Parts: sequence; structure tokens; C-alpha cells
Amino acid sequence: MRAVCNTDIFSKKLALTSRGVSSRSTIQLLGGILLEAVEGEGVVRLSATDMELSIQTSSPAEVEEGGKVVIPARIFNDIVRSLPKGELSLVYEKSEGTVRLSARDNEYRIRAYAAEDFPQLPAFDTEGAFTMAGEVLVDTVEKVSRSYSRDETRPVLTGILISFEESRVRMVTTDSYRLSIKETELATAFDGAPPKEAIIPARAMQEVGRIFGGSEEENVEVALSENQALFRIGDEVLGTRLIDGNFPEYRRLLPTSFEREISVSRENLIGTLRRVNLFAQRQTPPVPVTLAFSNSAVEVLVRNGEVGEAREKLPATSTREEDFRISFNPGYLLDGVSAIDAENVVFRLNEPLKPGLIVPGTEDEGKTGGEEPDFLYLIMPMRDPSQG
Repeated sequence: MRAVCNTDIFSKKLALTSRGVSSRSTIQLLGGILLEAVEGEGVVRLSATDMELSIQTSSPAEVEEGGKVVIPARIFNDIVRSLPKGELSLVYEKSEGTVRLSARDNEYRIRAYAAEDFPQLPAFDTEGAFTMAGEVLVDTVEKVSRSYSRDETRPVLTGILISFEESRVRMVTTDSYRLSIKETELATAFDGAPPKEAIIPARAMQEVGRIFGGSEEENVEVALSENQALFRIGDEVLGTRLIDGNFPEYRRLLPTSFEREISVSRENLIGTLRRVNLFAQRQTPPVPVTLAFSNSAVEVLVRNGEVGEAREKLPATSTREEDFRISFNPGYLLDGVSAIDAENVVFRLNEPLKPGLIVPGTEDEGKTGGEEPDFLYLIMPMRDPSQG
């Protein structure tokens, strides 16, 4: 293999691909980047995988001789990103088992691996694929990513449940303490073959967002099969295994009715929560934040025996006149309120120890039969410390 690339462009493509490299595997090949140069194509393809997630892309190149090789990712990436701008020559010297990198008067030789045993990565199949507006996809993932579990002993909860129905997609996450649901319009109608529901690792979905954020594309193409999902953004393809298992029956967790709805300014509430949460100090178990609602105000209270006490009062409107108190994990509550993108946050509540729902405010607040919001955040309450 012999190819010449633009150093700056190749460095960016290499850094992106390196995010798919395994950092824990004892298999040397999975710690490397597969380079493939094909005469006549005018590109060098780069691929990496940790057997759960894969990233494939390409960099423009003058290919003098085709071939493929696997290069250890860390030293390869470190060298290339430190090179001056200009041209980079890549030569695989098979007899020596090394790749020679040349840039200006600088030369480096890296011991490489034969590519024959590198895993075969999936190709993007346009048949049955559909398209999502990239910014919408990223926004949806950001909203629901607050609620997925980091506990790898329960793999199903570390993923995002994605369901498709005609021109809409629904994403759901839960860690057993809160639940996020977001519905979004697709750029194209979904008419592909099953599955129309899949559990995709949250890590992979967040990586899609990072790739899109560094691109100039407007859309993300998505292709699903029985055991994997592929996302194409320009010439970059991210693949991930689907999580096998049964996602919790989350619809059963959603209350069918509520005794009260309380509306508060989102911006004011976020500022208040950030300040009073300083008194919670992320202790274990967490110090609760208590919301005490009246007909025209909400008092936000954190009482920490080791630090002190914080109280702030904000205007609020309620569908019930009697006073009401409920307590939440301070971090979970701030996550939910921050995910709302409306002017007001609406709390739909029943009893102090039953789950509450946080939704964006609308012009139909307080009215029955209004359109259901496209984002729901269900949160389990904590016991009010003042109640013993």
C-alpha cells in the first residue's frame, strides 16, 4: 500500500475513527485502525471497532498502490496530529511488517498488523433506510440521555428504546428512578422491514451526535437490521450492536390522571435549583430538594445538616388551591427541568410519594383535552425530610 494524503484532513478523519477503537480488549487488532487503499478510488478508508461499536470513514488520497493494514491507533493518532500541515505519505512495507509515515523531512516507522483477521464491518444498506434531520436527532438523544442507566449489570437500561411509526420516532430511557420519553418527526416516513423497535446503546447514540456535530451534513441516515443499527453522516458510518432483552413496560408507569398541575417559569426554576442544590453537595444518599406549592408560589428548599439551609420562592400557578409538598433527588429534578425547552415547566402531580411528571408548558395549560406534549419526564419522589 502506498498513498499520499493531506495531513490536516487525514488527521481529523483518524481522530474520529479512533473513537471506535477498543481501549480494554486484549486483542491487538482491536486496538488498531484498519487502513484500506484501493487504486482508482482516490481515498483511503479508515475503520475501527471494539466489537460493539464501529466507525468507518475515508480521507481523500492519491493511491499509488492498493493494500490494507492495521496500525496501532494510539501512536498512529499521536504522530499524525502532531505533524505540520502539508502532505503525508503512507507506505506499508509488508516484508518488514511496518508502516512508514513521511511528512517533509520527518519519517516514522510503526510496527503494524496484517489486516486479514480484522473483523468484517457491515456496509450501509440504503434499502429500508430512513432519514432524520440531524439537529432533531441530536436534540432528541440529548433529552432522553439524562435518564439512561450507567449500571452495566442491567444492559437493557443502558440503552435507548427507539420505536418507529410511519413518520414519527419515539425514544425512551429509564434508570428505574426516572423515565424520559421524546417523540420526533422523521425527515422521511419509515416504511422499512421489521424491527420497528430496537434498543440501541446510549453510548452509540451520543457518538452519532458527536459525529454529526463535527460535520456539515443536515441529515442522518439510519438503517436497522435484526441485530444492529447503522448511522450514515456524509461519508462516515457508525455501526452498533443492538441490546438484546426486554425493555421495561414503561407505559404502565405513566399515571393516567393527575390531581394537580403546577406551572413555573423554566428559566427562574433552573437558576433556583442550581443555587439551592449547592447545599445538597451530591451526598450519598442524596439530600432531597423539596418543592412546597401554594396557589401562587412555589418554595424550593434544601436542608443539609452538615452545610446549612437554602430557601427560594418563585411565582407559580396551580389548578388546586391547597398547599402541597413533594421532594425529589436534586440532580434528577434539575435534569428534568433542564430538558424542557418551553417557557414554563409544568408539574403533573398526585400524592407526595407517587411519581410526578414534568412536561413543557403550552398555551393549553390547565385545560382538559389539550394536545399531549412530545416530551415527558417521569420522576420518582423522595421522602420529605420534614415529615420524619
